[in-house]
Amino acid sequence: MPRMATSRPASSSVLRRLRPVFRALVQDVARYVVRAQARLAPTEVRDKGVGDYVTRIDLEAERRLRIGLLRALPEAGFLGEESTPSGLEREWVFVVDPVDGTSNYARGHTCFCVAVALLRHGQPVLACIHREPEGVLYEAVRGGGAFRSGRRLRLRADAGALDDRGIVGVQWFRRPRPADLEFVLRLQERGARVRLLGSTVAQILDVAAGRLDANVQAPGRLWDLAAPCLVASEAGARCTDWRGRPLFPVRDFAVRHQPSLVAPPLAWRKLRRWLAELPNPVVVPLA
Repeated sequence: MPRMATSRPASSSVLRRLRPVFRALVQDVARYVVRAQARLAPTEVRDKGVGDYVTRIDLEAERRLRIGLLRALPEAGFLGEESTPSGLEREWVFVVDPVDGTSNYARGHTCFCVAVALLRHGQPVLACIHREPEGVLYEAVRGGGAFRSGRRLRLRADAGALDDRGIVGVQWFRRPRPADLEFVLRLQERGARVRLLGSTVAQILDVAAGRLDANVQAPGRLWDLAAPCLVASEAGARCTDWRGRPLFPVRDFAVRHQPSLVAPPLAWRKLRRWLAELPNPVVVPLA
């Protein structure tokens, strides 16, 4: 179990030092990932589970991120989607998704992300994400704002009104039971247009940028949520589970699915009421 968050602020000197490291490393790995997509062979894609894939590129990208991050902060722990975790009880933990949207990536689709977050006592404090097909960096510092290509991201006070133009990102468990899709039907019955981009990170970034009014998911893992939720929260969105409980600080680094609701306050309040009428998604530990 990681130590609980304290009232001490995150070390500003650590964050100042690591921010350019994050930026340079994510840009470098993203260039590798983008270039390698065109050369990816079908034999280099293998199944991890039902509808879950990994490629040679995911593995190499995570290896590069792990080496670069731990060289910059050797005392930190590391949690990545594709490798064995280490040091999760430590004060600082890197959380990495080397290619979020691997199913898109493996089939030549261009919606995917390279995402890195630094957590302190389970709370995301620094994030850097390369998003395709935009080809730009999203960054955030806890208490210091969210940025897209260096420009501040701030959601309008009236963002997420969920009127007849509302668009909501969704994702559900693979091979869902009918009950697992009830939340999608509930959204559509109330007039929301739903979108499934195949990348949790991209969808949450779209909330932060105002392209989606909200993102509602039954599944989600820590590496899917840590970096983009910091960007979204610093832009003015709320990041909670379906019952309104904050996703962070995370108290248990066990690899499991986590239902999430990310939205500006107006949309969050409305969606929170809608979701309260439904059973909470089952949290599924992964082998």
